[in-house]
Amino acid sequence: MKFILDQDLHIHTQLSPCSSNPEQNPQTILRYGEEYGLRDIALTDHFWDEAVPGGVGWQGYAYISKWLPLPQGERTRLHLGCEADMNRANVIGLTRETAEKLEFITVSINHLHFQMGKDERHGAGWYAEQFKKRWNVLLDSGLPYRKMGLAHPTYRGVAGNMPDPRDHLDVLEAIPDGVWLDMFARTEKLGMGVELNAKNNEYSPDDFERVLRVYRLAVEAGCHFYGATDSHHPAHLAPRHENCVKLIDALGLTEDQKFLPFD
Repeated sequence: MKFILDQDLHIHTQLSPCSSNPEQNPQTILRYGEEYGLRDIALTDHFWDEAVPGGVGWQGYAYISKWLPLPQGERTRLHLGCEADMNRANVIGLTRETAEKLEFITVSINHLHFQMGKDERHGAGWYAEQFKKRWNVLLDSGLPYRKMGLAHPTYRGVAGNMPDPRDHLDVLEAIPDGVWLDMFARTEKLGMGVELNAKNNEYSPDDFERVLRVYRLAVEAGCHFYGATDSHHPAHLAPRHENCVKLIDALGLTEDQKFLPFD
């Protein structure tokens, strides 16, 4: 049976500094979920645990939990989650204790553009090595993987502050197939999901194929996937939902490949 997009497990609210749109709130997001027949939505604001030193400027649990108790719909369930981050020293801003309070955690290992100096430049190979190191740190962290997902594995932030918007594609291609397969296989073995998040309306057909290479290797490694719009504003919700459908169709995913952290 074809993969049904009935979840969106990466959405920001106005509590994320890069959103701050007053209409991006649980009520708006719940209406979107009901309209599109979504079963589960995770609110995943940018996050750094108050108990972890070396923060990257994001808020902690006391701040993101302001939404509790979350409204619930007839068909759609809202869950309090977060988008956990890593700093330049490859420290994850999340403790096990705080992780247990959250219903879902998506972890970004490729927000390198937030952490590089404005004029700092490296080659694609350097960024590829940083990406691999950070992924290994995540997989060795001992966090509760069964309710965790790997955020946007093909995100352009992996190229740091490289000037061309397409530079991240070179970084992705600097990682050999065998390395991708090994890392994805480890991710799946730990029970962690992989996020379907490719803003394919921003890619030419050829560049979209370069992104699909990564996801196809995740499929080959036996990974399980979840839908995600990574929306920061209400205007993002519908078009990014459609983008996610296009990615699912391009990969030919089926229901048995879906990540189900709440079941």
